[in-house]
Amino acid sequence: MSIELTDSLKAQIVLSAFGAAGPGATDDQVVQQVSRITAFLQDGSPALNAFDRAAQRAENTTQVKGFQGDVLFVDLEASSNRPIVFLRTQPSEHHPDGIEVVRLDRTDSADGERVRELAKHATNLIGHRVGVTVAVEKANGKNVRILRALEDRGQVSDLAGYDVSNGHTLINWQETSKAKIAPKLVRLNKAAQPA
Repeated sequence: MSIELTDSLKAQIVLSAFGAAGPGATDDQVVQQVSRITAFLQDGSPALNAFDRAAQRAENTTQVKGFQGDVLFVDLEASSNRPIVFLRTQPSEHHPDGIEVVRLDRTDSADGERVRELAKHATNLIGHRVGVTVAVEKANGKNVRILRALEDRGQVSDLAGYDVSNGHTLINWQETSKAKIAPKLVRLNKAAQPA
C-alpha cells in the first residue's frame, strides 16, 4: 500500500505535526513530528501493516454474529497462544450443555496487545452477562469463530463470587468437547496441581 503525498495530505500532516509537537513548539520540533508522521506512511511501516492486516481480516471474515452469554472462565490455550472464553448460553444442538467456547486471536500475533487487553477484559467480567460479538473467519479451509468484543450487561446473581480462581468449577470438564481442550489450558492445569 503506497500513499501519494498530495498537497492536501501534506497540509494535514503539517497541522497534525503542530498538534503533536504541542503549544510553543519550535520549528525543529514540528519538523521532527512531520518526519515521524511521514515515516508511518511508508510501505512496510507498522501503521500501514496494521491496515493490511485489517484488510486481510475483512477479506477472511464471512459473517459477524452477536449473542448473549455469561462469562464463566477465561484461560490460555498453551498450544495455540489463544485466550479462550467459556460462556454459559442456552443449550443448543452444537452446545447441549449450554457452554460455548470462543477463542481470541493469538497473543503472539501482531495484534497481541489488543488480544491481551480483550482477554483481561473478559477475565474481569467473569460472573457477568455480556453481549458477545464474534467474527466467523476462514482459516486453513475451516470457519472459526473469533471473539471481537464483549459488552458488560451486569453481574449475574447465581455467579456472584466467581472469578478467575474458581470459575473453572462451573464447567463440566468431562463433557467431550471440554475434555479435549482441558489438557491445553494453562490456568486450569495449574489449579489441578497439588499445592
